[in-house]
Amino acid sequence: MSHRGRAVRLVLTATFLYASVPPILHVTASDTNPFYFNFVITIVQVSIPGLFLLYSKDAYVNRRLSASQRRDLKRLRVHCIHLRRTSGATEDEQAVVLKEPGRSDVLGWARMPIVWALISSLHYGFLAWSATILETAIATTIFELWPVFLVYTLARHEHSDRLFRGAPASTGHARRAISKEGMVLTALAGSSLALMLGSQAGGQIRSVADLVSYKVAAGMVIAVVASLLAALSVLSNLAYGKNLYYTLVPTGGTQPSDGYESLETRPIEQRGEPDRRLLVWLTLLGYVLSRCFALPVNVLIGLLAPQVQGSLTLEAVLGALVIGAAASVAGMMLRVGNIRSEDTAVNSLLCLGPAVSLLALMALGITLPRFDLFVVGAVLILAVNVRIQLRPSG
Repeated sequence: MSHRGRAVRLVLTATFLYASVPPILHVTASDTNPFYFNFVITIVQVSIPGLFLLYSKDAYVNRRLSASQRRDLKRLRVHCIHLRRTSGATEDEQAVVLKEPGRSDVLGWARMPIVWALISSLHYGFLAWSATILETAIATTIFELWPVFLVYTLARHEHSDRLFRGAPASTGHARRAISKEGMVLTALAGSSLALMLGSQAGGQIRSVADLVSYKVAAGMVIAVVASLLAALSVLSNLAYGKNLYYTLVPTGGTQPSDGYESLETRPIEQRGEPDRRLLVWLTLLGYVLSRCFALPVNVLIGLLAPQVQGSLTLEAVLGALVIGAAASVAGMMLRVGNIRSEDTAVNSLLCLGPAVSLLALMALGITLPRFDLFVVGAVLILAVNVRIQLRPSG
């Protein structure tokens, strides 16, 4: 199976795991305070990948890095590296270098992937906050657009990665990690997703006046922030892992010769099993660090945000544990899937998740105010994804 084929399989599995969350939530904890519930989920999201990091370190890190490189991994400064673009008159003259920000380099600190990994880990907290202001269906509709944001932001990161490696342009992609056709199809998938998820809110929005109040506008802004942070959560972990890999294992700067790509210009996922394992471990390190940071901050958000009714029952705790396990495994698979492929459009498969979730909820007795919108949106998402994933990769 090709690298892209493995990526599709991993992201599709992650999609179904993410899709299991709403029906489990409905069955076990629909009346639970979302902040308490989110706190339990975050604990599980730290524990599962944390155990993986602990028990895989010897095979994934110690057998690939030398003693001096392992010592460097423990130094704070190597975690503060970011990719920085140098200006040029044309795109071909641009270059990307690894840079450690100085003490007064505010913009440099803001570019660091680890900073965005910490900030973006709060996306579920912001979603829960928006749900206390908006109808849950409307907040979810906005939040579920995050795969579209992920495709476009990750494409820019992959562009910078290629420039850093000095890799040749991919045929038909003009150095981008996504073709123009892929960009259009992903936007169409996002539009179809909004249409399908709008089937939930159809009975709650009776007029334009329902959307123009200050309170609703604030809730929508918070939901958009949650959606953007969800996309940046994946992007920042991937960028953190790559930057840390490049810092610990310098590329050497060699160029392709005799029609073959050098080890340095090839994507990391094509450099051999030891390098792929190392990158996976470093990427998941960022995932765990960011989730640890999210624990106390999510509690603070819960204390400051308007409170909602509901306690944390035993049934809700069990539901949170299952959801946390599903979300953590899905998050790990999604990141490994992106490591396996340079084609960022593979993430458009995530748009299928809400369709699967709604089908499961309907099987549990939930009715949709606008079932016709659901059918049209679901069919369009399926058709667009078939086209995206089956198109020529070159």
